[in-house]
Amino acid sequence: MSGRRLLRGFWLAAVLALAPAAPHGQALNEPPQQPFLRIEAEAHIAPVARLAIDAEGSVLASVSDDKTLRLWNLPEGTPRLVIRPPIGTEAEGELYAVAMTPDGARVAAAGFTARSWDSGFALYIHDARTGRLMARLPGLAAPVQHLAFSADGTRLAAALGGRAGVKVWDARNGRLLFEDTAYTGPARMVAFDAAGRLAASSADGGIRLYGAEGQRLGSRVPVPGGRPYGLAFSPEGSLIAVGYEDRLRVEVLSATDLRTVFVPDAGGLAGEGLPAVTWAHDGRGGVQLHAAGYARLTRGGAAPAPASQGGAGTRGSSSGSSQGGRGLVVREQQPAPAPAPAPVPAQAASPEARREFVIRRWADFGLGGSTDIAAARDAISHLLPLPQGGLVFAAADPGWGRIAPDGVLATAPRPPGGDFRNTGVTLALSADGTQVRFTLRAGGAPLVFDPLTGNLSAWSGEAGFHAARTETPRIRVLDWQGSNRPRLGNMPLRLGEGEFSRSLAILVREDGFLLGTDNHLRLFDAQGRLVDSIATPGAVWGLTVAGDMGVAALGDGTIRWYRFEAGALREQAALFVHAETLKWVLWTPEGLFDHAPNGGQELVGVHLNGGRNQTPEWASFQQAYRALYAPRAVRGKIAGDFAPAQERLTQLGEVRSRIGRLPTLAPGTLCAVVGDECRSLAWDARALPEGASALRMTFTATDRGLGFGPLDVLVNDRIAARAEPAVGEASAEVPLDPGTNRIATRLYGSDGTLFAEGPSMLLRRPGEPEAPPGAGRLVVLAVGVNEYALSDLNLRFAEPDARSVGDALRASGNGLFRDVDLRFLPSARANRRGVLDALAAVARDTGPADTFVLYLAGHGIVAQPGNRFLFLPSDVRDTSNFTVLREQAVDDATLVAALARIRARDAFIMIDTCYAGQVDIDQLAAIGNDTGRFLLAASSSVQEALDSYDDRNGVFAYALMEGLRGRAAVDTEGRVTALALGEWVMRRVPQLAREKGHQQNAVFRAAQRDLRSFPVAVVQR
Repeated sequence: MSGRRLLRGFWLAAVLALAPAAPHGQALNEPPQQPFLRIEAEAHIAPVARLAIDAEGSVLASVSDDKTLRLWNLPEGTPRLVIRPPIGTEAEGELYAVAMTPDGARVAAAGFTARSWDSGFALYIHDARTGRLMARLPGLAAPVQHLAFSADGTRLAAALGGRAGVKVWDARNGRLLFEDTAYTGPARMVAFDAAGRLAASSADGGIRLYGAEGQRLGSRVPVPGGRPYGLAFSPEGSLIAVGYEDRLRVEVLSATDLRTVFVPDAGGLAGEGLPAVTWAHDGRGGVQLHAAGYARLTRGGAAPAPASQGGAGTRGSSSGSSQGGRGLVVREQQPAPAPAPAPVPAQAASPEARREFVIRRWADFGLGGSTDIAAARDAISHLLPLPQGGLVFAAADPGWGRIAPDGVLATAPRPPGGDFRNTGVTLALSADGTQVRFTLRAGGAPLVFDPLTGNLSAWSGEAGFHAARTETPRIRVLDWQGSNRPRLGNMPLRLGEGEFSRSLAILVREDGFLLGTDNHLRLFDAQGRLVDSIATPGAVWGLTVAGDMGVAALGDGTIRWYRFEAGALREQAALFVHAETLKWVLWTPEGLFDHAPNGGQELVGVHLNGGRNQTPEWASFQQAYRALYAPRAVRGKIAGDFAPAQERLTQLGEVRSRIGRLPTLAPGTLCAVVGDECRSLAWDARALPEGASALRMTFTATDRGLGFGPLDVLVNDRIAARAEPAVGEASAEVPLDPGTNRIATRLYGSDGTLFAEGPSMLLRRPGEPEAPPGAGRLVVLAVGVNEYALSDLNLRFAEPDARSVGDALRASGNGLFRDVDLRFLPSARANRRGVLDALAAVARDTGPADTFVLYLAGHGIVAQPGNRFLFLPSDVRDTSNFTVLREQAVDDATLVAALARIRARDAFIMIDTCYAGQVDIDQLAAIGNDTGRFLLAASSSVQEALDSYDDRNGVFAYALMEGLRGRAAVDTEGRVTALALGEWVMRRVPQLAREKGHQQNAVFRAAQRDLRSFPVAVVQR
């Protein structure tokens, strides 16, 4: 295939607010010095090309077309470090290859790197602990396609594109040991065996084998006319598995003479090839052969649709250009235009898209029977075995996944943003060109975003949105869908070499049209003449227009506004929505931004290149919040009022140099306080010693021109310690929370507007179980009202009950959930607006995989007529009649509506009020077919509420905490389910009340006919 990539580099425009005053003064042969705005969603947002691991299998490295190298902890899959090499416009900075030394100390990465400012391409070597650029190997004739370190870490091999062949360096000093340039096609992959032999595959059809000193031991074309791609030595080194990119075939060769030993059965598969192959063991002594790529299962004996209709395909020559094509492509899917979708009560992002791309697994080294593992939504580019058994794989979904030793999918790729390949045609725009309707994922519900109010909500069917017109009596564009030869009538439309058109929108006045391609948005007039074009950071999968505004849905997961006037296209703003949490960030090309109420400022940042031998700078919008947060300016620009943005830019001054002069914070010593001693701890540790109560840490702070502001250490997202550093060493002692502790550090400049990020850690306590793969979060909203505006309504234990139950849920959720998010609303913040805002925030923050618990404690009454339950917030001031009380309270209809917007599949509603009424069970049950809402409620008289069971908590809260700590029934894994907890509390509350001389009952209801319980706690044993 050609060197074309559907998802090119991400957000490549320079930002005016951050731009240096004299860009023409940039030194020659250095990376571009203008800032680049980049998406940072703690995951890859473009196809993942390659993976690497250390010898222990505890650290995973991944590289992507999104120009980032990411390190992950295994087996948890949690982010460890993001490494950003120097980047440029277009493809410059895309990473296609990665390798890690066996000790995990260094990581090498390369791809389309350094060509823009060097005489050739370059390979980068980074410190895997800090991300610092340690060295570079320049002067390469073509992009690097694959990298591998030898088993002893002393040699580094690279497969190069074009006809540049392979190179091997001494990994200790960068000296070239040997090279082979006698290739007639791009080298694809390289692999070392334990003895130091090197095997290489090439699109010219050949497999080559080299000795440890570089002498060629053998060369063979196993399949005439075939294009071998992936290759892997068997664990003992006697066999080499070869996967083909252009056919569903795996050849197993002898590692001695490269003769074919056997060919595993690939029957029942459909697709273009199996370019990824590896061996992996099952942890029980068995070794399995695995292969993947474009393979899907046949349906009823028929092959799936061809690539142009939804499969991964290859276009053009696999040998590519002189610089070398990569051979692998991602799915190119864009259905024909369709009518606007009907509003449905579905999730914004489909919870689990169908994984049709499979990994075939043959038993007994490939000689036995096979099974197929549904692993990804798009092409699989790399398979890598793990020392513990099983494997990891790279996919164009984008993302990476893990297969457990027993062949079960343990971790699936989790793309963070929207995938508009299948939903771009649903894009629609309001008549004024501001509000946009879009669908994040196939099967998801349409969303509406209003940039002028900052509101993101589900589309409820309201009219006024206009999809693109793709044909009118005056303008008829032909062959524009997935074509590199679109035309207006018989007139060809000018595109770049290898550029394919993806979307079309005819202007409102029919005086021209917009054409979206793989890497450009192009404006043509009605006669087909190119008027203007603008580079895009991804394929333009969807387009629509209104007035002089066009909106595009791009392959990087963004929605972007473009204004066209006076024959020019100008980008106005970009929106990125995190598919799981629905956090969003909206920004202008100048770098001014707005974000969702529940966050999003961490999703975009500023990348600043240094010299070609220097580590680039990075600052997220969160780090530059005070300088760049400007919602009025962002909204004004989209609405056509540029004055607020200009005013803000005038105030900003030169932000770029300030980012480059932020102080740095390097880790020093670290120890955990256990009793009277402090035990030394490594900064990359993942566990705390038994009994640790605090951390003592030192840092080295370096002033680079902005001076020092405060040093903050955050524990579980809150400031736990603040220090005032001086030049040299800074120190802090930080108390630890029970359970998991997320530690982050930040050091401000002296003006307090920007901060630098320092070391971060995720530390678990001994014996704390790991959350299972794919586990969601537990989100708890605990509301307790003791003090009312009317003092005669005051209670004693509602607020302590809410706090205690919340703490108990957090403690018992460790190890069961990925994280526990406890939100406590005391009397002072539990007014009507505060309660509703807190529920709305939960709705914004909670994803389908999460579990939600609502605990309400305070006054509740049943209002007449209508038998309606009212929860009284703290600001109730008039109880003279039900009419005025309804206006001040949170009634059951409002509560049900708020709960209906919370996307968590599993939820538990707990109501502990004085004379609580019945929440509308029917409405709760109707929230969704696959959504369960359990209700647990208790009511008491005012006198009973003023009493307590143990002088700390009321009866209902006491019973709940007993159940969470193990008094309720537990399953074989020690888990307490919602059903078991509800049944325990329902039985236990009357018993406890009788002990205090009261009569009190609890009501437990499940809103679904088909009862499906779920765990809410785990009991540590």
